[in-house]
Amino acid sequence: MQNIIINLQKCCKNPQYIPKKTLFQRWIKNILNKKEIHIITIRVVDKKDIQKLNYIYRKINKPTNILAFPFNEFIKHNAKLLGDLVVCKSIIEQESYQYYKLLEAHWAHITIHGTLHLLGYDHKTQRQTNIMEQVENKIMASLNYPKPYI
Repeated sequence: MQNIIINLQKCCKNPQYIPKKTLFQRWIKNILNKKEIHIITIRVVDKKDIQKLNYIYRKINKPTNILAFPFNEFIKHNAKLLGDLVVCKSIIEQESYQYYKLLEAHWAHITIHGTLHLLGYDHKTQRQTNIMEQVENKIMASLNYPKPYI
């Protein structure tokens, strides 16, 4: 797991049940180029904080489960600053319950989804959505989690 450096920031009122850094690394490692060192900041926040960011950067005045802020620049020969993920803990927990998903599996899925955004994947068109969902399903299956899309 040496090709991923994660800066995990727990910035929510109740940090209980936030996955450990090693889990985030496990979820992300298969997506990335093994020859490079990737640096990602994952900031776990409350609804109020993610709603504010969602409004500032996307002009959508409501909370969301994850926001991705790609940077994707080499800072050394083989070290790439990939970007930041901002994840709303309470929404992840709420969606997990609402959609009958295991909490760990939902954290994994949303983290993978956000990381794919950092790498340039998107879901603005149906074609992009299909490609992104296929990649997410493949990664989730490789980690022995249920596929999030059927």
